[in-house]
Amino acid sequence: MKKLYFFLTLSLGCLSTMLAQVTVKGTVVSNADGLPISGAAVTIKGKTTTGTATDFDGNFTLQLKEENGVLVISSLGFASKEVAYNGNQTIAVSLDEATNSLDEVVLIGYGSTKKGDLTSAIGTAANVGTITSRPVGNYKEFLQGNIAGVTVLSSGGDPTSTASIKIRGIGTLNSESPLVVVDGLPYSGPEINPNDIASISVLKDAASAAIYGAQAASGVIVIETKKGKTGKPRLNVNYYTGIKTASNLPTPLTAQQQSEVYNLAADNAGVPRQSAHDAAQNPYGQVNRTNWIDAIFRDATVNNLNVDLSGAGEKYNYYTSFAFRDREGVLEGTSSQNYSLRLKSDFNITNKITVGENIYFSRDEAYGTNTDNPYSGTIINAIYMPSASPTRYEDGSFAGVVPENLSQFAGAYGDVYNPLALLLRPTKESPKTFINANVYFKYDLLDGLAFKSSYSYSYRDNKTKEFYPRVPELGRSNSQNSLLQTNTTQNKWIWDNQLSYNKSFGNHNLNATAIYSAQKTKGDYIYLRGTGFSSEEPFNQYMQNAELLNKPSNNPFEEALTSAIGRVMYNYNNKYYISGSIRTDESSRLAVENQSDTFTSVSAGWRISNESFFNIDAINDLKFRASWGEIGNIQSISGYYPFDVPVASSNVVMGENGAYFDNVGSYVQRNANRNLKWETAESLDFGLDASLFNNSLSLTVDYFEKTTKGMIIPGLADINQGISPADVNGGQVKNTGLEVSATYTNTNGALNYSINANATTIKNELENLDGYASIGQDVFYHTDNVRSVLVPYQTQVGGALYTPYLIPQLGIFNTQAEIDAYTKDGNLIQPNARPGDFKFQDTNNDGKIGSEDRKYYDAYQPKVTYNLGANLDYKGFDFNVILQGVAGVKAFNGYKFTTYNGALSGYNLDNRVLDAWSPTNTDTDIPIISTKDDNKNFGTASSWYLEDASYLRIKNVTLGYTFNNKVMDKLSKGSSLRMYVSGENLVTFTKYTGLDPEVGGKGLDIAKYPVAKTFTLGLLLSL
Repeated sequence: MKKLYFFLTLSLGCLSTMLAQVTVKGTVVSNADGLPISGAAVTIKGKTTTGTATDFDGNFTLQLKEENGVLVISSLGFASKEVAYNGNQTIAVSLDEATNSLDEVVLIGYGSTKKGDLTSAIGTAANVGTITSRPVGNYKEFLQGNIAGVTVLSSGGDPTSTASIKIRGIGTLNSESPLVVVDGLPYSGPEINPNDIASISVLKDAASAAIYGAQAASGVIVIETKKGKTGKPRLNVNYYTGIKTASNLPTPLTAQQQSEVYNLAADNAGVPRQSAHDAAQNPYGQVNRTNWIDAIFRDATVNNLNVDLSGAGEKYNYYTSFAFRDREGVLEGTSSQNYSLRLKSDFNITNKITVGENIYFSRDEAYGTNTDNPYSGTIINAIYMPSASPTRYEDGSFAGVVPENLSQFAGAYGDVYNPLALLLRPTKESPKTFINANVYFKYDLLDGLAFKSSYSYSYRDNKTKEFYPRVPELGRSNSQNSLLQTNTTQNKWIWDNQLSYNKSFGNHNLNATAIYSAQKTKGDYIYLRGTGFSSEEPFNQYMQNAELLNKPSNNPFEEALTSAIGRVMYNYNNKYYISGSIRTDESSRLAVENQSDTFTSVSAGWRISNESFFNIDAINDLKFRASWGEIGNIQSISGYYPFDVPVASSNVVMGENGAYFDNVGSYVQRNANRNLKWETAESLDFGLDASLFNNSLSLTVDYFEKTTKGMIIPGLADINQGISPADVNGGQVKNTGLEVSATYTNTNGALNYSINANATTIKNELENLDGYASIGQDVFYHTDNVRSVLVPYQTQVGGALYTPYLIPQLGIFNTQAEIDAYTKDGNLIQPNARPGDFKFQDTNNDGKIGSEDRKYYDAYQPKVTYNLGANLDYKGFDFNVILQGVAGVKAFNGYKFTTYNGALSGYNLDNRVLDAWSPTNTDTDIPIISTKDDNKNFGTASSWYLEDASYLRIKNVTLGYTFNNKVMDKLSKGSSLRMYVSGENLVTFTKYTGLDPEVGGKGLDIAKYPVAKTFTLGLLLSL
């Protein structure tokens, strides 16, 4: 019996020993900067079938049978490293960097992977670390020109506006903007603190973005914020200060020139001169008192402070930052002020459980001005305002076109606003508060299998309060004062539950992800307006003191989106790759029968350089890839209207003595369409990634086609109903393009340098307007205009969206003989023309000039966008330069309609009219100055307004110096200090005659707020 007991005990002991496992955990970081390395392979030496890969934070866990052994840690972007282990333990591994760019880890939807393993089109922002050295207010400014296929359209220099981003062209006439994902969850708040950003990836094709479904038709921008590094806590201080200045500003006529020009214009028109421009009758109008452009523009200051504290240990990681940005606008009275706070941490509760939180708070207060309106735009009124007027009178009040005692001359100068009063007179408050809080729980279920639950809650509260006093001065007077108040609130939650499996089986590598996501948004917009305030002092600027309170209005909104998502990525022996995803979305924005839709994608890759037959010394790595996918555009659907009859209300006057505010009536505003569906974007992509010449040159090339199907357009009106038609899915748009990116990196002794460049060409085409097929209409009419006179855009099937549709201008008639010779069947084609007038093309050959003579021109969508950058590092000095530009782009310079035109209301003009045509000045493109426009030189939407807006801009130049480590160690062990000077938007090479060729939008320019040059001096201190 004892022998049997002994035998059983021995057998169980042996069995337990055989089944016992050793747990080895660790973190893999880069030796260069201490950042975690994601996707690094961790295997047992001699047993490549046993292993795992590090997660995004560089962490790994291995369950091993052997008590002792050697781990091999490798990542193609780094030199491999062997580390011995002995029993259960946690190890820290640092890898030296290699130079092959295909080993770079990039962010993808719900995860990350090495660039060399990608089978879809994903771009990464180069040199994202330099964002702290440039005076950029947000990541959009940094992205401009940084990634091929990503077009950043600046909205000018207004502190209240931000740039728009188009990924691979304009795909719709409706709202479209990329989905922004921050730290793994969709983000809908203000632009985050750029100093917090660790990396930026852009998902450009449907195969990469399809996992985000109906939110991702316009692409996805994936941002990862910084984390703490292992070692002692680090305190970083980044501060810069600088000056912004506007350049290439127009010059208005002086007082004397204005009188001379209008007297000449009257003579050319054959009408009497106005008394206001007679020096004997109005000597006041001959004295030059103000250059109004100089009066409204200024040199503006910029101050930015960012402080962050971070650190990491074996079981925790934390990062916290505080930022304060104070920026004046180059226009008087415009500014923006922002402060933000981020608290971010991760904790390993056990070997299997990790939790974390990420809280971001932002507070903004920005004041801008209207520069797009051809009547009340600030800059254009600085041209309109007579130079004879001072900015203010002696009593401190704002000046009008003339003083009250000369009111008989006021009409000669037009209905002009004092532009400085437009900037400084209103009292404005616009606080915007935003908070976003994310928490997550992660549990490692089995080797390679993990569950993660993430929850995000955000709250937005935007308020405005604007008091507009009376405008008593002559010009565009207004005896009514008013107070406007708005309040927008929004709360949103997102809950994602993700199951991930990442495992290698010999040469088979599998990554699978399954997600269920739900989100809900709820908010309200409230609008109040009151007029008739007895006192304009600050104490009285409250709604209860209004004599008349307009009916308040509000716009509550609520929507929900649920999604089920699956993705599988597989590769065999790092040679053959295939990936597929499927996502089903259900949105409350649509009628029940159309609320749900499914989006799929598939992609494949072949790493030919890993084949045994491939032996080209110059090519270190080469991969071909192809992808197809489809995604939706939920942004194209707004509000409840598709599945409900939109009822509107309005004040109505009833009875003979009825007052406007006595009664409110309701009416059907427009038809509904329960069959409306979201737009769908389908994309096809063929690309290659290569690393050449000992990994010194990396190259990426992509050809793509992106088609928007079911584009939403206004339907056809029923003339029997008298109400607006419902929207329908009635159009299709296609973007076709080629992207090329290259980076060359090398060293020469102590000099390290890199050169990067990218270029993109895109063709945009409206393929059909099936929604109008029943009436044979193949054009879409746009309403964008200049003073309701010039309507320059129309889109035709086969052409680009927002195509200029204009009458060709052939030049200027220099003689009466030229006019007489321009005939059709013996009749003058332009009977109202005279020498100095424009000659227009009779395109349809009907003998007259009319709207039928219009033809299509190139749209404001660059044929080519390009970027060139260089980075040099030599013995502590660093130098960076970025050149950015566009080619083959046309802008409609509507600024010329009022500022070159003497036939309007008597406004002052741009001094370039001094070069207008005259019998002695025929070498010009500006027509004769006249108070009559019988030939419609200015009233014709012609190609004269269309200008080449191509440009090359020296976007940034930065020179820095990092102090020697030995010097800094005397201050604090391990500390560092870098000082730098930087210039932004330094020089622009262009033929465009407007303020700035970077017009933005559709290319319609009416003196937009210009992008300013910025010069800064800064330091980065790390302790």
